[in-house]
Amino acid sequence: MKKNIGKVVGIGVAIIGVGLLKLLSDNKNTKYSNKWFEVASDDELEVEREKVRQEYCSSGDNYSLAVGLQKLLWRFDDVMSKRSWNGSTDYGYPKHREHGWYLPNDDD
Repeated sequence: MKKNIGKVVGIGVAIIGVGLLKLLSDNKNTKYSNKWFEVASDDELEVEREKVRQEYCSSGDNYSLAVGLQKLLWRFDDVMSKRSWNGSTDYGYPKHREHGWYLPNDDD
């Protein structure tokens, strides 16, 4: 009897595990997946990047978390840069001006 219960529980756990794995690997449901980056608006990218940046800054001594968040920030920068440049030879993202990075051009 105990062996049968163990088998039933084991099968149930396996089914749940496979279902969770499928859900997590489905690009439509995973945040920051390739599909998400394709369909996200520029404003949405900026908002989400700022959330990730703040989490990265507060990661403290958790090295593995910081590395993962840094890679995600690079991913945001790459996508935003490609969208901003869009095949142009003019500066896109990030902005560099005559006075430095992100600084205004006016001399007021």
